Amino acid sequence: MANLKEVWAKTAEMKWKIDSLLRLSTYNDYDDLSGLEVDYDNPDELFLADELRKIMEQFQDIQDKLKYLSRPVKETSRLYKNESGRYETLCGCCYTCGSRIEALVSDNRHDSPYWTRASVEHDGSDYYLTGHKGVEMDGLTVRVREAV
Repeated sequence: MANLKEVWAKTAEMKWKIDSLLRLSTYNDYDDLSGLEVDYDNPDELFLADELRKIMEQFQDIQDKLKYLSRPVKETSRLYKNESGRYETLCGCCYTCGSRIEALVSDNRHDSPYWTRASVEHDGSDYYLTGHKGVEMDGLTVRVREAV
């Protein structure tokens, strides 16, 4: 049976192929396939272009996740509420509405705490993690990855 590290290594090897395909398809340049030659009078080509655009969209999402997971963790610390009412790490990374966050949460999904990516939102009285509204932000362990 394969292990997690083997599967990650094989997945990471695909990154350059996905990069190459997205460049070839012009998806990175236009966020669609409008840079390709397509016969817009041909229903078969229109169908193929539509389906390929959906596939490229998914490859773009995969590429973004691979880039994120490849970035090293630069800080692991606990959040505290600063004087402006926002949650911040010891090194000064501050979270507001819409901020992406990597947090160590405990819930009934797993038997032990696990890392998850979520967004921070505000409900009118305090900030919370999307998908984990019962998780207390103050004292929450978070990871911050190196910037790109």
